Amino acid sequence: MLTKKDIVILTATINRPDDLEMTIKGVVENGNIPGKMIILDQSKDNKTKKLVEKYAKKYKFIEYTHHKIPGKNIALNKVMDKLKKSAKYKVLCVMDDDVVLQKGYFDAVLREFNSNEHIKGVGAVELRKDFKEINYNSLKFKLNCLIFDFFKLSHKENHKLRMLGPYGNTSTHKLEKDIRDCAWLPGFVSTYRFDVFKNYRLPEQIGREIIQDIDMGYYTYLKYGKGCLVIPKDAKAVHNFSETGRFGNIDKRRIFVNHEDHFTFFFRYFNNFSGRIKMIWEIFWILFLMTGNAAAKPNKDNILKLKYNFEAIKYCIKYKDKIKKGENRMFLNPDMAMRDDI
Repeated sequence: MLTKKDIVILTATINRPDDLEMTIKGVVENGNIPGKMIILDQSKDNKTKKLVEKYAKKYKFIEYTHHKIPGKNIALNKVMDKLKKSAKYKVLCVMDDDVVLQKGYFDAVLREFNSNEHIKGVGAVELRKDFKEINYNSLKFKLNCLIFDFFKLSHKENHKLRMLGPYGNTSTHKLEKDIRDCAWLPGFVSTYRFDVFKNYRLPEQIGREIIQDIDMGYYTYLKYGKGCLVIPKDAKAVHNFSETGRFGNIDKRRIFVNHEDHFTFFFRYFNNFSGRIKMIWEIFWILFLMTGNAAAKPNKDNILKLKYNFEAIKYCIKYKDKIKKGENRMFLNPDMAMRDDI
């Protein structure tokens, strides 16, 4: 029988001490105290260190670590490797630094794990103030699902999380019922049986990345099959979606990161005949829709977005062999700024 003492939380953070404090409070004040909570800090100042050490004095299960190399997955792999050797914890929770677990989150997670051995991962109901209301029964919503299913591109869906291809996955919010068969789990907070990742390592990208959640989730889904990933409606967490450190919508780096990470995901899980067809199909429709949007609304942002996406895909095709080997971020200077010659 698994208990909260079997859980280790890993939270990577960079320059978000205020957000992180709310995250820690969600653990210590809402009855979600695990066996261990490790903060993986990559901040450039010592504000986060001071904050975590303040809480660690009072709560002995909290541990501070610092990682010089900027890269969430690099830090996660390093700590996960160490934890695998100790084999002390049986449940791994990966949580963002702007998430507040609600009361009963781990109770709901443990109920799932203790009731069914086949369940390997449990997600959370995402609570956000900026979520728009969706009428799942409206004709507009249903047509949108059909169209984007055809394109195999990401879209919202009625209580389903599917993987359509290397670029496309479906998601949902405003959960009103359990989702009992997910192909991936949203990464703001997800909890797994630790033995799932015995022979697994995250792709190690320098700087920010976008595929940690779909990579961990889809790996688990492919390994254990239908019904191994679930989101119960009573496992809830507030996602504050901090703006600190996020890319802008038309940030060239963000667009290059997006495409390079999806190429990485392709090489890890879709590098076969049908996967290649899906990849070509998805890229075609991404560029087709963006071109149409730029033609219909020829403003500066739309034109730049189209230009950067074409450049990013061209870059990924040029460096595909390196990306396949695990190399990444060739478009960045050492200071994490875009190279002028890309």
